[in-house]
Amino acid sequence: MTTITIKSGPKLSRTSFENWEDFQIHFILMQEKIDLSPEHIDILKSRENESDNAIDEGFSWEEVKSNITRNNV
Repeated sequence: MTTITIKSGPKLSRTSFENWEDFQIHFILMQEKIDLSPEHIDILKSRENESDNAIDEGFSWEEVKSNITRNNV
């Protein structure tokens, strides 16, 4: 495990996170100082879980580039 020290700035209210995304969400919400309702937080977490557990593999980078090229010509 790597320890990161931040000398100035807001203090984290948590010191343990499930994963990197959990940390990022926590940090973004700290910076934004947005008051989300518990219902909204549940919806966001549900969407995150749906994305994490998606069976669809999505598109390859080559397919994405090809689609962008065709649409912009």
